[in-house]
Amino acid sequence: MGEFSTGKSTLSKLFLGNAPLPVQVTATRLPPIWISYGDDAAIAVDHDGSEREIDIEDLETICVDETKMVRLYNRSETLEICDLIDMPGISDPSMSSDVWLSMIEHVDSVVWCTQATQAWRQSEAAAWELIKERTNGDNILLVTQVDKLRGDRDLDRVLTRVRKETEGLFKAVYPLSIIEALNAGDDFNKWQESGAAEFVDHLVELLLNASECGDSEPVASQEATKVPQKQDLPDSEASSAPQEKGERPLADASPRPQNTPAKPMVYNANSVIPKRVRVLTEMRGRTARPIPSADVNW
Repeated sequence: MGEFSTGKSTLSKLFLGNAPLPVQVTATRLPPIWISYGDDAAIAVDHDGSEREIDIEDLETICVDETKMVRLYNRSETLEICDLIDMPGISDPSMSSDVWLSMIEHVDSVVWCTQATQAWRQSEAAAWELIKERTNGDNILLVTQVDKLRGDRDLDRVLTRVRKETEGLFKAVYPLSIIEALNAGDDFNKWQESGAAEFVDHLVELLLNASECGDSEPVASQEATKVPQKQDLPDSEASSAPQEKGERPLADASPRPQNTPAKPMVYNANSVIPKRVRVLTEMRGRTARPIPSADVNW
């Protein structure tokens, strides 16, 4: 979430790696885009609950006034532990706040993007006040486009102010140049310099640890023909059988045995988050296991 042009859709490219969103998803006037694990498909859900399958290439023709959200299915490994909702910009004057407020009931955690050159505006603080209590508290604030600042001194000033003004509102505040992260390729130093390394490690840990919480809200995974509903699923109901579309593996968060060496991380900006998910899961001594419902939705 965040205001218009703060890098939200670009960030989703980093999340999804080698299975990116269609170009049309970055269009200005689109309803929330809910992305789940599964074969490529797109379904428009209208405000009356009716659904219709649409061509992914026709996303830009969707009418925001008539459509509550678009469900997309994608086989990125990141979607095996969470669903993503790419929210429209909260500052778009031509779009009612109801467009994104109506989706908050389905959201567990938020990655809020704020642009470095005008970070954490009053309008953002007001919007966050409306929704902060309706999340599980595992929220992250990203100060994006830090490459537009003049230097480290300016960045330090921005971070100091933002962290003071948002104290207690987010789990952490991270600076990030998403473009530099995407362009880092296999260069680990560039990946770190972009700010992505620390943020990604924190994000993946939050997602993996969420699977240990029995009261977390598994709203993200359901059949494509249903609007998501919140429900609980005990670990005892976990199944090792292959799942249908809309049901995806959940990374097990069991502690890693002490005698198990950590596996080296292979960094590539096109797939680093999916790979990090796999590495951390294996370090914990277990492989991802499929269950009928997921734990957390971003």
